[in-house]
Amino acid sequence: MLSCLSEIGELDLLRRLYGKVTITETIRKKAIHSSAPESLSLLLLKMPDWISVVPDASSYLEETGALDAGEASAITLAWQFRDSSLLILDEKRGRKVATALGLQITGTAGLLTDAAAAGLVDFEDVFLRLSKTAFRLSDQVVETLRQSVSKHRPPAEG
Repeated sequence: MLSCLSEIGELDLLRRLYGKVTITETIRKKAIHSSAPESLSLLLLKMPDWISVVPDASSYLEETGALDAGEASAITLAWQFRDSSLLILDEKRGRKVATALGLQITGTAGLLTDAAAAGLVDFEDVFLRLSKTAFRLSDQVVETLRQSVSKHRPPAEG
């Protein structure tokens, strides 16, 4: 999710939508790795005050055993704060585990849809930019998201 937002130049949406974002040390390390988008690495090397990094749990939830360390650490952190957290996760297996645990989740597409509904981005523009990345959504899903944004927009004044 961080990489996708970085690739389309929308990392700041995290701050604008949620105010404060908490990530684990494992996620921070992945985000500054040489394979990560440069804008993401630069952001996390500067570490803005709206992002906090917490140490990884000494052990991850048993349910996360088949997931990579980043997903396992994020789900475990969200579980620890399950009454007040929103987990932003795109990986299908991770979303399945998080849903089974009863965690509140969204993903890149949900975040961008919420941002469009709030008037922070143009839906068509941001989803066009997203389509030029490795992130994949079916046309049907995009249309469903487009309709949900239309329902949340105030009527135009005429």
